[in-house]
Amino acid sequence: MQHELGYFGNIWVRQNSLSRSGDAHEGHTHHFDHVTLLAKGSVRVEMEDGTSKEFKAPTFMVIRKENHHKITALEDDTLYYCVFALRNINGEVVEDIFGEQHDPNSAGMIEDDYWAKVKTIQNI
Repeated sequence: MQHELGYFGNIWVRQNSLSRSGDAHEGHTHHFDHVTLLAKGSVRVEMEDGTSKEFKAPTFMVIRKENHHKITALEDDTLYYCVFALRNINGEVVEDIFGEQHDPNSAGMIEDDYWAKVKTIQNI
């Protein structure tokens, strides 16, 4: 599994690439609802209660908070994006920020403190 991470404004985007059918993101839980955009391929989303559902691109999936979920590719070269608002410890959406590494109008590279900012924002 490969990842590309970034943010703009108060929106976090995490690109996830599953190379082969059967590859999986073993799962995790979120504190807030979020959307996952399935750009290419198809997946099975398995929830902790044993339910599952299959999705085929292009579409999106709503992942509810506090639900452990696993995403498994059903086709080679599957690509999906987790998208959610950046929030502070109180659950409030944070102020607008952006990383220059994803801005074609910027000649800058990744900031020295990029990951420290991300960890602070996400309270990791």
